[in-house]
Amino acid sequence: DCARSSVYRYFDSKEQLLGEVLQERVYSLRREISDEIQRYDDPAEQVVQGLYLTVVAVKHGPSLDLFRSFAAGQGGEIADVLMGQVPDMASELLSDPVFSSARDAGLLRDGLSDQDILQWLITIAIALLQQPSYGEHPEEELAYLRKMLVPSIFSGGT
Repeated sequence: DCARSSVYRYFDSKEQLLGEVLQERVYSLRREISDEIQRYDDPAEQVVQGLYLTVVAVKHGPSLDLFRSFAAGQGGEIADVLMGQVPDMASELLSDPVFSSARDAGLLRDGLSDQDILQWLITIAIALLQQPSYGEHPEEELAYLRKMLVPSIFSGGT
């Protein structure tokens, strides 16, 4: 309920405004998810829960609509915008002290950098976001992530 000129005093474009709103939503999600995954002692379970909660929150919350609006403003498909714009923001959500503590404990597979892990998690998250019914069967979906995601990142000891 304010004049358009008031908004453009602070933002140069609609895309900049949407980007700021999206970034704030990512930071808010990070706080929520970080609090939630601290309930788990196992770093592998923290990653599984963190990815699952992130995808479900984005898929079923207002964030996906923001991504779509941002993608339209950038003239691209949502997956292209996610891969091009989100890595910095995703690192706020998906790379937590979990990886540094897991690395220090020797739990991560050899040869994987934090960037490798982050890119893999973003790729998986984008694929899961495109599944229409994702989030409707939490136990099955979490079991699948444990079966497929954990071995790709963690060595056998988790």
